[in-house]
Amino acid sequence: MNFRSILLLAATLAAGTGLALAQAAAPSTAAESPAETAKLPGWGTPVNPAEDCKFNVSGEKLHVLVPGSKKPHDLGAELGSMNGPRVLQPISGDFVLQVRVDGEFQPGDESTEQARTGYTGAGLVVFADEKNYVRIERATLHSSGDVEHPYTNFEIRVNAEVQRFGSTGDLPTVDGKPTWLRLERVGNQMLGSMSQDGVHWNYGQPKDLPEDIWNKGTVQAGVAAVSTSPMPFEPKYSEFSLKKPTQVDTERQQRAADPKDPAASDNVEPK
Repeated sequence: MNFRSILLLAATLAAGTGLALAQAAAPSTAAESPAETAKLPGWGTPVNPAEDCKFNVSGEKLHVLVPGSKKPHDLGAELGSMNGPRVLQPISGDFVLQVRVDGEFQPGDESTEQARTGYTGAGLVVFADEKNYVRIERATLHSSGDVEHPYTNFEIRVNAEVQRFGSTGDLPTVDGKPTWLRLERVGNQMLGSMSQDGVHWNYGQPKDLPEDIWNKGTVQAGVAAVSTSPMPFEPKYSEFSLKKPTQVDTERQQRAADPKDPAASDNVEPK
């Protein structure tokens, strides 16, 4: 083999090695999808099954934009309809999850979910898995006769079955006012409550958590938006917190010691 042939062989081998390295590196870049890497500081990881929703963090506030669409953005495992956008983070054991929700909740009389009425809701969700989860939402349900019912909806799914649909009479909610929502895990129960002043809280019926499903380790907790309306929906979230009960107890004791703090009279008695 002459000198020219040796040079050509060396160049070919070098090019082949570079190509192999480039091909080996490609999967790591391709695997970095926004849903896996674009964590929202202070909120968690966005989950966007429909791939058409947008998440925007400004300061300590989160806006979720659900576009006008003919497909539902629901969290209804019983229907196999799980396209609702959410932002989640892992936690284990007992906890207290809280957020303030604002926005316009006007679903209209048309529904994108067959056999369901128009609905828009935004609030908190905790997943053991996609067939077992608890939701509490500031919501509006559109019934027949062009009537909209604002309320707070508190529900649990067990093995993709609704244990009881939330009723508009359970936790009445005044339209146009901010709403604070809270989920508290206490052992094998989930307590859900709402407030419209951030001080006094009304509780719904506690939800029992099956031990064999909910005691496997960490769960995923955070905020979610649900819409079966063909119109755009943009709920706004703020004052988000996810804490262990000991942290919350300490804060409540500190507030109770401060007579100037209106939250010292926090009414947290379940129904």
